[in-house]
Amino acid sequence: MQRRWANITLGIALALFLIGLAFHRQFWAPYLESMALAGLAGGVADWYAVTALFRHPLGLKWLPHTSIISANRDRIIEAISTLVETELLSESFIEANIEKLEIGRKIVDFLDKPLDPGVQTQLRDTLTQLLDFIPEDRLAGYLEDFTSEKAADLQVSEYIVRLIKWLVQSENDRALFTFLARHVVDVLNSVEFTEDMETRLKDMLEKYTKTTTQKLVLGLLESLGTVDYKDLSESVKTQLIDWLKSDKAFEQFELAIVRIMITVRDDSALRGRIEGAKNDLVRSIPWERAVNWVMTEARTQVAGDQLWNGLGHLATDIAESLRTYPERQAQLENMIKHLTVSLLHRYHPLIGRLVRDNLKNMDEREWIDKLEWYVGRDLQWIRVNGAIVGGLVGLILALLIHLL
Repeated sequence: MQRRWANITLGIALALFLIGLAFHRQFWAPYLESMALAGLAGGVADWYAVTALFRHPLGLKWLPHTSIISANRDRIIEAISTLVETELLSESFIEANIEKLEIGRKIVDFLDKPLDPGVQTQLRDTLTQLLDFIPEDRLAGYLEDFTSEKAADLQVSEYIVRLIKWLVQSENDRALFTFLARHVVDVLNSVEFTEDMETRLKDMLEKYTKTTTQKLVLGLLESLGTVDYKDLSESVKTQLIDWLKSDKAFEQFELAIVRIMITVRDDSALRGRIEGAKNDLVRSIPWERAVNWVMTEARTQVAGDQLWNGLGHLATDIAESLRTYPERQAQLENMIKHLTVSLLHRYHPLIGRLVRDNLKNMDEREWIDKLEWYVGRDLQWIRVNGAIVGGLVGLILALLIHLL
């Protein structure tokens, strides 16, 4: 549209010049001729200037300093990418705007709002499509190969030796013994253990009374109440508990784990059996069935409302926690800002590179057309203004010449 007006302006100037020539005997003809001629000169000059920016006027490539933008394309692209990277989107500018953001408050406001049903449906569909896209058999094969490879590199016997050595040297073996002893004491104090101990003591005594005389004496002692299996089991239990609390028990425990460490370290056959058991355990994992179960459960959870309700409650709880403890909100905000700034410093050069690569990937015709589309329309008004201003200047000069 602007180019049409510019051409119309030139046409009007030409028509006025022809009218002036046709009526050259009239007193006003010289003024009209001077104004039209100056307008034509200004309009044609500006047409040449505007056209020379984008292409060769009239296709004459031998004219100097024409198709300026095309000839200086690389320099212009470099200037634009540098301008965007160092001025318009400089690191300091982006970092300053990041610091102004109230990220913590925005996160709390976002978590407080219930998930939009449309967004929830879109997320559900997206997750379902992603789950359907995953090839279960290939995933199971990958997990099997990965675990087998890592298991082959993992020397379990070596880690057992290191673990026991660390327990002894750091004196954490005492804490381990205390933990185990406490649970053993709980078992000893249970009613089930006491009843089982009574039964076993009775069976043991009856087993070792082989002769008739021994059986008679045992029965007599039981009838007289001399042999009380409950008291006997309580006595055994008390002795075991007292022994577990003694330093002697810990010394025996420590000696036992040290012997285990030495045996595992020096017995190559035992080490081989341990590694073989590890490999058998890894190979026995039903990866296909496990992956199928996980994927089925995932699809069920995504399709149902329980997952989304749980996520909604979790989001509300997180928002309430951040609101209750402002220091946590500030800590989260600082962490996000620090991470964002770190990523900015690391990847900021990509901004200029993306602009540069995108511009360089355009062919010359597309490059010229886009620039002409964005700025050429305003440049066409220069042609209009050139013709009008030139015409006015021509008219003024004609009047001055006549007066002088």
